[in-house]
Amino acid sequence: MNIEVKEKIKEEEENLVIVDLDGTILDEDFSTLNQRNKTVLKKIKKLGHEVCIATGRNYLSALPIYNELELDSFLITYNGAYINNPSLNEKEKLKKNKICWPISNLVVESILEEKLIKENLINVLVDTEDLVTISTSDDIYYQQVFFNDKYYIKTKESNIEEIKKELKKRDCLQLVLEFENKLEKVEKIFSLLNQKYHTSITFYCSDKLKAGNKKKEILIKDEEKVIIKIRNSKADKGIAVEWVSVYNNIPMERRIAFGNDVNDLELMKKVGKGVAMSGSILHLKSRTRGGITDFGKFSEGVAKYLEEYFKI
Repeated sequence: MNIEVKEKIKEEEENLVIVDLDGTILDEDFSTLNQRNKTVLKKIKKLGHEVCIATGRNYLSALPIYNELELDSFLITYNGAYINNPSLNEKEKLKKNKICWPISNLVVESILEEKLIKENLINVLVDTEDLVTISTSDDIYYQQVFFNDKYYIKTKESNIEEIKKELKKRDCLQLVLEFENKLEKVEKIFSLLNQKYHTSITFYCSDKLKAGNKKKEILIKDEEKVIIKIRNSKADKGIAVEWVSVYNNIPMERRIAFGNDVNDLELMKKVGKGVAMSGSILHLKSRTRGGITDFGKFSEGVAKYLEEYFKI
């Protein structure tokens, strides 16, 4: 069989497998790549399929997982606000597309100066457009989910002026705000962000995590806190995956995605099979076209599904 025929077969059969990280292919410590998922995803790649990570995490936190899987594909981080291919050398990177959708520095500073936010803010984290993380907290949640042993700048707790000083005039890929989990206050903050900044940003609410009672490295939900994650209005996992799919010439029917949270809703609309993890939010489970990974251990659901789908 000649090379041209082989390439044609690959082009006709190649699938794009898109995976989220937290609650999807990582273990319960939100740091370790589940070994069964790792083995299966590497097999999928060797079979000639494309494997792509699409996460709300920052780039430096997602990069070790990308490297552990030995990927050479595009990496989607910040919910689609930053797309690049880390496997390329610097010369190649200049020739390849990279997408970056930051939040304007003026918008970030304006949000932080809002009276309602300043009065209720517990912690704040920003990731600058040059991939530097600045945070007022370094508790285990931020350490495991955002820093992942990478360089970051620690400032005083909820000190907005110090954050602004470190930020300077740089735009941001992500703004993370932590508040008390009080519904009335959170709803007022939502209303404020929607009314004043809806053309500039997109945001969603996420659980604040804390160390578990029995195993400190295992994170559990902190019922007293809540996190609001803010990105550029153009940041969208669905749009990002569509871009990567078109780049690789993979049609919708050959795209398979795995997710578990509200930020995966748009992603599910851009794939032929959207699969929700067994621990997903109910709203996501109702929107999937590929079912729910209701078999095997929670963190091994991706591997089990792919083993059956690709008969490996």
